[in-house]
Amino acid sequence: MKVLQAPKKHLPVVGLLGLVVIAAAGGTVYYYQFASPHTHAVPSHRLVFMTAVIQELGGFHVNNTAYLNQTTQPAFDNSKGYNLTGVKFQDYLPSYSDNKTINANAGDTITFYIHAVDGSGHGFSQYGSNHGFTIDGPTVSVAAGDALPGTIPFGKWYSVTVTFVTAGSYIYRCNIFCSDQHPFMQGNIVVS
Repeated sequence: MKVLQAPKKHLPVVGLLGLVVIAAAGGTVYYYQFASPHTHAVPSHRLVFMTAVIQELGGFHVNNTAYLNQTTQPAFDNSKGYNLTGVKFQDYLPSYSDNKTINANAGDTITFYIHAVDGSGHGFSQYGSNHGFTIDGPTVSVAAGDALPGTIPFGKWYSVTVTFVTAGSYIYRCNIFCSDQHPFMQGNIVVS
């Protein structure tokens, strides 16, 4: 008579080793992304088109973004705003969809075009006749002839060109008291 042996139970060593290898590789890739951030050979020049209204009506709002594909900037007038006639640019979508967060890479230049909107007549208290614009963060370089912080009278435009020298988190904000919710009139710039 033949004796039957029960099958041996063993751990699936190959499966476990595979998981360990994948986890180790995944951990290494994850670490690598943070240890050496993505860099671009040539810094880009971005254009950011925004409106500024009292925070109770939305605060700062990024309306459009583009890469400038030429060395000269668009024509600009404080009363009329920017003029893109004949300008070579390419639209791009920011990485964030909240219409307040702007992304860039260290070394990138951003030209902000901001239109100040009069928010009176909507049932909220509005003070003064200007919005302000400033950027807080690690290191920025303001283009010659531009002013930061800036003052934007309601109904007018403001433009400033800034190069983000250092990666990090920046905050742009209104620096002129304009409404009860003024301290919350801000947005983020994430520079990697």
